[in-house]
Amino acid sequence: MANTEANDGGANRWPKPNGLTLTAIIIAFVLVWSGYFAISEVATAIHNDMAEAYVWGREFQLGYNQHPPFWAWLCGLWFLVFPRAGWAFGLLSTLNAAIGLLGAWALIGRFAGGATRIAATALLILTPFYTFLAYKYNANAIFLSLWPWTLYFFVRSIDERRLRDALLFGLLMGLALLSKYFALELAATCLIAALQHPERRRWFAGPSPYLAAAVAALAVAPHFGWLVAHGAPPLHYLARISGRGWGETARYAAGAFFGALAQNAVALAIVLFVARMRPHEIAASAGAHWRDARFRMLTSLTIAPLILTTLAAFVLHNKVSTNMLIGTFPLAPLLAIEIVDRRGVARLATLAVKLAAALSLAALVVSPGVALARAWLSHDQNDVEPRKELAEAATQIWRAATDAPLTYVSGTARYDYGVAFYSPDHPHGFIGFDFWRNQWVTPEKLTRSGLLSVCVAEDLACLAATEALATPAATRRDVTLAHDAFGHRGQPMRFIVTVIPPA
Repeated sequence: MANTEANDGGANRWPKPNGLTLTAIIIAFVLVWSGYFAISEVATAIHNDMAEAYVWGREFQLGYNQHPPFWAWLCGLWFLVFPRAGWAFGLLSTLNAAIGLLGAWALIGRFAGGATRIAATALLILTPFYTFLAYKYNANAIFLSLWPWTLYFFVRSIDERRLRDALLFGLLMGLALLSKYFALELAATCLIAALQHPERRRWFAGPSPYLAAAVAALAVAPHFGWLVAHGAPPLHYLARISGRGWGETARYAAGAFFGALAQNAVALAIVLFVARMRPHEIAASAGAHWRDARFRMLTSLTIAPLILTTLAAFVLHNKVSTNMLIGTFPLAPLLAIEIVDRRGVARLATLAVKLAAALSLAALVVSPGVALARAWLSHDQNDVEPRKELAEAATQIWRAATDAPLTYVSGTARYDYGVAFYSPDHPHGFIGFDFWRNQWVTPEKLTRSGLLSVCVAEDLACLAATEALATPAATRRDVTLAHDAFGHRGQPMRFIVTVIPPA
């Protein structure tokens, strides 16, 4: 395998897209897929993970209850500029995926060029990671953009041993660690791959890996200080979700492992269809390529995250899912193409580009039908729960009860985040009535500003937590709401809305 960005030779030679062409492709991708999300999601509430990103992001803390802060900061900055609407979240999610595709293009270019590079990148669009799954912006989705660019500068650093590449590798690794501790598997993947590189001795003997480590540590240092000062809430959260039984752990690990393979299946099947190789030929080709250190490095970068995630599940006895792996496969199509010895790669590139374009345009065409189907047929909680309606009704109840601005909201899970996002008064979240989970809230602030509580009528824990904070001036309203979309009225739900006015 070549370790430069030169084109493949012979029949595989394709013109290298220039900057203008790449820019046009990325703009088209963003327009089409943000349009799909804006239309198909118009009648539904944003996913709870996205509302969580908004609630956390607007506080700009150095850490949060479950994760480090970088991905939430990006969301907070985004909504300082854009309105709080589903289409704005769709645009953010699509930009995140598009930056990831650019990173994948750059990364793939370190291993192959020409038709191989084009095919491997276009096939990524035929996986759901950069398209249908990209809309749920959260601590997993940020790796769509961070993962390939981190690997790109890692490979450049070890290939060329330039300090600038090591610095950028370390910076991106630090931002990944500042997004989710899952990035430790990204660091381990790079270490495993480095051990396969033919120039590994020279790299480890030079300053590059240590400069990268120092930069990453410097980037994470403020968050580490926050952990020490605030009792490490994310580590307590990890302890709470760990310690599952062997059977449950194995079930989740198997689901994540085979689910990730299934989500790559279409791209891999297209490679095999074009190559038309028998299983024994594929095995022989893989064995022959394995003698190449560059191929072993590519294999490590592709496979290690999946293996490490599975092993981590059994070490920690925690729940893992395919969502955690969403950004870890930018090299999977390239590995498949290399295993089949780039057979028919020119035809593969043509087919992959056409299928990627067709999928994107088809998604945009059917998006109104998807919106209608979700309004009339879906049972997903994001589609049927009256979160938007509750945000409007609860805000009006607050305004009728007090002249003070609505500053804090809490309540039943998902509805508290929903009101924080959709309320026209832009309240801060006080999630779960828990000062430990919301360290930007204090009892003094609640006393000074008041609290709006929105509880599902059957949620006794929520009602009890509200009662514990209520003052004699608190008022309660019983409201029944249903989600309305495209003429379809959902199941009515009863809520207890409590206004605890400022002291």
